[in-house]
Amino acid sequence: MECTRRRKTGGSKRFVLAYFLFANLLMVFAVLQPGNQGPGKQGMVAVVSAPWSASAAEVSARAGGQILSTGFGGWLAVSTSDEPDYLWRLYSSGAFYVASALVAEACLRLGSSG
Repeated sequence: MECTRRRKTGGSKRFVLAYFLFANLLMVFAVLQPGNQGPGKQGMVAVVSAPWSASAAEVSARAGGQILSTGFGGWLAVSTSDEPDYLWRLYSSGAFYVASALVAEACLRLGSSG
């Protein structure tokens, strides 16, 4: 009976840990979403492409964006567009993930310092 009690405790600890990690990841992704851009930064995004697909620069170009910087073997591009449906066009052009202007600025700083 004691072994059963330990398993239940261990299982609930794992559940709490998984819930905690999921909640934190959800908050991180919510902050990184393109809708959370600061004033004057509308349209600047970091585009990530999957390794098995076209480069991020190609995806950005197909979506009609202006490419500001590329890096990480072509998997990352910082681009901008004033079009209201730019985010949708990026995903329909093959973007794996699109991050906010905050991430785009960090990528630009990394690219210029290296």
